Amino acid sequence: MKKYLLILLINFLFSQSEEIPSKVHNVSLVATSNVFAEYYDCGCPKAPLGGLARKTFFFKNMMSEREPLLVDAGNTFFSHEVINPDGLKKDQKKYKAKNFVDVLELIGYDVVNIGSNDFKLGASYLREITSNSSINFISANLVDRKTNQLLFEPYHTLEEDGVKIAFIGLSEATRFESIVNKNFIFEGNKYIDLLESKVDLIVLLVDLSSSNAIDLSSAFDRADYIFLSGVTKRTEPRSKQTQQGPLVYSTGIQGKHLSIVDIRIKDISKEIEDVSAPFSRLQEIDYRLKRMQAKDPSKKIEEIYANDPNVLTLVTKYQKEAFELGQSLAKYGDRSIFFSVPLSPTIPDDRDVSALIKKIAGDADFSFEKP
Repeated sequence: MKKYLLILLINFLFSQSEEIPSKVHNVSLVATSNVFAEYYDCGCPKAPLGGLARKTFFFKNMMSEREPLLVDAGNTFFSHEVINPDGLKKDQKKYKAKNFVDVLELIGYDVVNIGSNDFKLGASYLREITSNSSINFISANLVDRKTNQLLFEPYHTLEEDGVKIAFIGLSEATRFESIVNKNFIFEGNKYIDLLESKVDLIVLLVDLSSSNAIDLSSAFDRADYIFLSGVTKRTEPRSKQTQQGPLVYSTGIQGKHLSIVDIRIKDISKEIEDVSAPFSRLQEIDYRLKRMQAKDPSKKIEEIYANDPNVLTLVTKYQKEAFELGQSLAKYGDRSIFFSVPLSPTIPDDRDVSALIKKIAGDADFSFEKP
């Protein structure tokens, strides 16, 4: 089922370009978070999801008709003591983190927020391994206690298909003696004040304590999207969103899933409608009808179940609902659809990233390969 839904997702994302007039703007945001230095898949017995090489293949081959903006909400460079402890020494952790930056560059990340777990070996080392990177590392509220200066650039702006987008990095969760954690709500809104007249969309990348129950949609009501790290519960397409304020998404842990937001804009002055839930339902119906059809692909589905009135009634019900959902979705000129994509073993590994990781592992004087 997951493999089919993935194919359906890809077909939808990239079949739109021929049907939509050129004046329509299309933007795809792809977000990760809480990767916790996982080079490989999670090694989970039932569902070994994730992996940097697998992720790269997805970007290069399954999103090739778009140029998605690839971002991470934080907690990238070091393992987590509870979720995926590695038992490595300090120098070994440094080696993994430094080379992780190189892999992220090869994958093509655009913007990465700094999360609390990224300071595991101190702010100085983190700045050392990120300072010469082509990736834009951001944090708008974390300040060096000695210099009273921001540790990283507070935001970064990009333009995609004529749409100007500002990414602001924030961390509520960071607690270190050498770092002043300024009020992330105040600082975030300060930069929203600065940027909202200059850009079309504002995206916040926020590292939030899992125990924090703050209503981010109210706190940042002028933002458009928020991607979270720190929070480990993954957002589903049918997850309830607030009626007002930004759409808030969490990707989960260990790079096992991707959060993809597909945005279509006809009039940038109008509000973008979130149609993730009805589209998810349309996916589900399509999947069920195809399973029914698979009983005999040579016949029409009505012929297959002509002698089974109960199933035929269900087929009719699904077809009617799918038609109504399709008609409803077609009415939205400015719309946003969220997908949570599992990086399953059905997705091959990218050769270049696999080769780089193999070299990194081979040059190490310790083993950090997947068992």
